[in-house]
Amino acid sequence: MASARSVAYIAEKLGTKGSELELALAISNLVKERISRLYLKNNQGFVPPDPRANVMSPGQEMGLFSRMVPGDRRCNVLRHYFTRKGHTWPGSAEMSFLRHITEETLQSMKATGEVTIRGRNTNAMGWSQWNGFNEGIFAVRYALKTLSESGYHNVALDKANGFGVGTYDYLLSHNATTMWESWWRSEDLYSHNHPMLGAAAEWMVSAVAGVELEPTTTGGKEVLFWPRFPNSANTLEYAGATQGTRRGDFAIAWEFLDLPEDDTLYDTASVKIHIRAYVPPDGKATLRLPEYSNGEGVDSTLKKALLLPDMDEARSLSLEECMDRRKSKQYGFGYNWEFDQETMLWERIERNKSIGTPCRHFLFHSNLENVEWDEPVTTPGVSDNGIEVTLTPGLYDVVVDNWQLKPEVNDETEKDWRIGDRKEYYTSEDLGPYCADSDSFDWDISDATHLI
Repeated sequence: MASARSVAYIAEKLGTKGSELELALAISNLVKERISRLYLKNNQGFVPPDPRANVMSPGQEMGLFSRMVPGDRRCNVLRHYFTRKGHTWPGSAEMSFLRHITEETLQSMKATGEVTIRGRNTNAMGWSQWNGFNEGIFAVRYALKTLSESGYHNVALDKANGFGVGTYDYLLSHNATTMWESWWRSEDLYSHNHPMLGAAAEWMVSAVAGVELEPTTTGGKEVLFWPRFPNSANTLEYAGATQGTRRGDFAIAWEFLDLPEDDTLYDTASVKIHIRAYVPPDGKATLRLPEYSNGEGVDSTLKKALLLPDMDEARSLSLEECMDRRKSKQYGFGYNWEFDQETMLWERIERNKSIGTPCRHFLFHSNLENVEWDEPVTTPGVSDNGIEVTLTPGLYDVVVDNWQLKPEVNDETEKDWRIGDRKEYYTSEDLGPYCADSDSFDWDISDATHLI
């Protein structure tokens, strides 16, 4: 299906008319319909015809992202997606780990849900679907991007920020410096240098920070700035990224402003969002801003730098400060497990590393504090895709007012919350943007992002 769509996409971009384009579209639609008939059975969402379908992937996430799901069925598919659960993991390395920790450590891991009971009162690691990854190499990309595009960016952040088996935290806690071939800690079966599971990197840039190549243009001619924000500042306070193209580097950064000094209020306070975006010479971008939870346009103002400052200098100074920050090893990933040969126990060692050190993006570097801006303007109303503003070359500063932070939905008091499903979503009547318009969900021939 993806191959046929790619041929159709290229033919359309080249201005080809006639049988080649029609045949490519016909083949892609034929395969899509066959897959859909096979997967859309028994009103159970979009799952493989296999008895293990409830724990298998890819399914709903790939079907939604690639627009294989018919528009009038996508709400049902999304609803069933949230019924997927995690499970316990009896892997030999993990079970051995649990046998070689202190009782105090075991109880603390039970308290957080990382360890739960399997079968006849046997301790086992809890493998989470929504606080970790229960997906394989093909579905990680689709899971994260589908959630963020569907209005569930907070759920995607939950997955990426999870702890325990099946998370990036788990890999880092066992001193991983690249991706493993498997999510679990095999000592002799799988490679520990296998970066094909690193599909989250694309999502971090495009959704968490908010810059990606505009789906309907080619050659990096235009960029889409579409930052998405967490529910709570306890999850994330700022992000930024740079996207290289043949026309130059596009960049965006955002941060929460006016956060209360008391971080216990980070999920209830009303704050501002500060966004900066840079469009290089000969570049063009679309800035897509969020809506308030009630569907209304955000109160925001936009201004442009009257004179472009020295962006290269700001970038260089920012990188130098970031490297110094990393070398200090004070702010990176904070612990790892080590096996003590004398006690024959695994011990959690609190030790910050350089990897994972957070750094501010150069667009917020102090070197840019003296920029002179033009008069701020109020952003226009809501379009079909939300609030969108066309940006020509230059440096922009945007402030969103009255942004309400709110708690995340995880109920950590509920038994087995880590390996459970997301009832708060599949029982909800409103499932967000994917259920808003069933007539505009089919794949667009000019869209390169959702080929598959």
